[in-house]
Amino acid sequence: MGYDSQMQKTNGKIKNTLTPGQLRVFHVIASILAFALIGSLFALLFGNFVKPRMDFYNELWGPAYLLVHGQSPYDTSSLNSNLPAAWFPMAIGFFFPLGWLSEHPAQQVWFIFSLVELCAVIFIAQGTGRTLYSSAALAMLCLFFPSTLYHFYIGQISITVTLCLILAIHLIQNDRHWLASFFVALAFTKPHLAFLAALGFSFHYYRHGKWKGMTAFWGRTLIWAFTLCLPLFIAFPNWIPDALHAMTQNPIWSYPSLFVLFERFFEKWGYLLWIFTSLITIWINQSLWKKFQPIHATYWSLALAPLVSPYVGSWDFVILLPLLTWTFVSIDWKRKIILILFYAAAWIQMAQIQKLEVSHNHYFWWVPLWFLGLSALLTNWKAVEPIHRGDPPSGSQVV
Repeated sequence: MGYDSQMQKTNGKIKNTLTPGQLRVFHVIASILAFALIGSLFALLFGNFVKPRMDFYNELWGPAYLLVHGQSPYDTSSLNSNLPAAWFPMAIGFFFPLGWLSEHPAQQVWFIFSLVELCAVIFIAQGTGRTLYSSAALAMLCLFFPSTLYHFYIGQISITVTLCLILAIHLIQNDRHWLASFFVALAFTKPHLAFLAALGFSFHYYRHGKWKGMTAFWGRTLIWAFTLCLPLFIAFPNWIPDALHAMTQNPIWSYPSLFVLFERFFEKWGYLLWIFTSLITIWINQSLWKKFQPIHATYWSLALAPLVSPYVGSWDFVILLPLLTWTFVSIDWKRKIILILFYAAAWIQMAQIQKLEVSHNHYFWWVPLWFLGLSALLTNWKAVEPIHRGDPPSGSQVV
């Protein structure tokens, strides 16, 4: 008997001996174990891969170190940083305890923290379609995604932003509005990644509470944003001028965005083209919020964000992973094969670009379009719901 036959027989035995509820619990526990195993493998392979004195040093650890020593967190010149601190202050206020550690231990803590966060993103985004097999496959696809590797290499925060926005919409659905606004405020550490999701949240609150509901949402978010900044006001009250100066001193370089692409090829007309495509993207985003459940609309908003943001890096493309995860668990096995083949083609192309003697980041501008188009093609822009494992199949669902 072959391996596949044995697996089918084993899976059949599990289904025959467990109730639907017990089967879901089994897949939850098994998925967690799969994440732990594959995550441990990833940590062993890439634990020493993280490069010091990169974004984590410039944007988070350096400011946090200065803050806990009573100095301006946005004047990092004394640390010989190679880039000014440009992340919004909510992250520094929330993660300031990292400043009590020296750089290397803090870097390792950030690596493990980001790894756990990414596993949580995949776990949550699977929804009711979660199984041991999909969890293992998605852990491999997402952890070894080139943008993920680059994200860990420089110590970025985009995975944190992604998880915060996913948690926020789940909390909104469960009427935990203050806690949801906390995560939205923290996600605005990178507002260009949170912009479309925040528009979707605004639409959701307006639809359920009109202007009062939407105003309350933004009021709570602003209160939390100010609260997260309190450590900066307490330790160094005059931090705002330094922050404004630092955020305007970031060097301009070729981002992998449509804004840069259009400006490069169409010069001044490129700005009008970018405005037009951004308005179309915003319209698509709002249309998806009308069509889909809020959780799934959030995944689309995250994936669409790189199309409208003029300031984006290839490491920010980890924001595509919730949509990739949801698409994978929502389609049948034939479409899963197509998804994996197209993923492999993108992976190979991204790896080849990275190996170029002169590998500019703007060469990756096509990646969001590739995966957005793939998800739209495989789901036919339908609000496909993963089937509850162990429940009777429905003809209206694609599994």
